[in-house]
Amino acid sequence: MSPDIEPASTLELSRAYASDFARSLLRLAFKNVKRTGDVVDSEYNGGAWDRVLNERAWLDAPLEEFLAGQSRSPRLAKVNGQLVRIATKDYYKYRIRALSELMMRHVGDATSLVELGSGTGYNLFSLSLDPRWTQLRGFDIAPNGIEAGRQIARHYGLDGRVSFDRIDLTDAHDPQFSQLAGATIFTHFCIEQIPYAVDAVIENILRARPGRVVNIEPAIDMLNLSDPRDLASRLYLKSVDYQTRLFALLDELERKGRIRILARERMAYAPTLHNDGLLYAWEPLSG
Repeated sequence: MSPDIEPASTLELSRAYASDFARSLLRLAFKNVKRTGDVVDSEYNGGAWDRVLNERAWLDAPLEEFLAGQSRSPRLAKVNGQLVRIATKDYYKYRIRALSELMMRHVGDATSLVELGSGTGYNLFSLSLDPRWTQLRGFDIAPNGIEAGRQIARHYGLDGRVSFDRIDLTDAHDPQFSQLAGATIFTHFCIEQIPYAVDAVIENILRARPGRVVNIEPAIDMLNLSDPRDLASRLYLKSVDYQTRLFALLDELERKGRIRILARERMAYAPTLHNDGLLYAWEPLSG
């Protein structure tokens, strides 16, 4: 473990869990969030992606520094499966490596990837730092995310290798689904945003006949509610109305012989105490 990382103390975790529980309970009690398309558009296209596009922070730093940011503020995060105290910048530098290693373990011989719900391309630009990935394509519904990704790619001379386009995953007739045929695709905390369209989106992806799919999304499937961290995750997921059905659906599709699940694993990294990701890698079966 590097000098900049230290295990979180029991007292520190207890205080953090108490704060996390309180925030989730307040959201449940007073906001009662329903994750509709308007809510997601406001949070991302009109919120986070709009800020990225207007701040244009990529103009001031090399790519890895832009992705990691400049904050040295300490945070509690999950690193290699352990909760630790780490500087924010160091966590995001670690995450760049962790994501590429994770993809390499689950995509076979693929050197080209497609991300659904790519936003401004944070994951794709992280992967672009590894020369293994020769072609990285991102699809999203948010105009500000797509435009920011294109500008970032141009600035770093990556526009021949990293590209962005629009897709509506909930629209079975979106012509961009044709781009997924035979591709190795992944989602990274994307389907969480459409809890009321999970079944339709998976059907649309299946119909497109990708070669392999890696879904990294929040889940309740591996949570142990006697563990404070897992209880914090469960409360958080409920309080922000994220999806909790995806992996049960994929298990059901495997039982029906429509897909083959290649891997199931809990993510070894997370930037907070809550909302751990679960990974399923799977392939469509013919018929």
